[in-house]
Amino acid sequence: MPTRITGVGDAVGAAADLMAIAEEEKEHSLTERHTAERERLLQLLGADPTARTQPPHVRSQLAAMEKEQKTRATRFIRDVLDRTLLDLLSVYRDALVMRTGAPVAIVNEDNLDTVGGLARALTPEGLLRAMEAIGTARERIDANVAPLLALEGMAVSLILPR
Repeated sequence: MPTRITGVGDAVGAAADLMAIAEEEKEHSLTERHTAERERLLQLLGADPTARTQPPHVRSQLAAMEKEQKTRATRFIRDVLDRTLLDLLSVYRDALVMRTGAPVAIVNEDNLDTVGGLARALTPEGLLRAMEAIGTARERIDANVAPLLALEGMAVSLILPR
């Protein structure tokens, strides 16, 4: 991703891609769990899972469970994005190591093309600014800023010079 951001359109697209990946992971990981929890709750309450409407005491329990599930899903997305941003941060760190010739091991040996491309495209100061932008995005997401907005702001900061 880092070497393909050459304009604002690319930046917005990259942010949307990261968000879509996080949403997809959430769906894959939580949908089954949430369905099972709902079925288990209905069974515990002795409610008919096929009924179009549920009694008031069941509805209130379902609403509380759905609120908890929504909170869990939000936290899951934020955690996925944080891990992704840490991985991205390590790519820029490796590019800085490569650019400065520091005697430190490269972490992302499987992404040497990307790391090398960034090392050639950006100055050490530019790499540090990019790392700071990634860190700022992580802080903003943690501070409850809309994740897509934080990712877009970060991605615009990662636009490579021409």
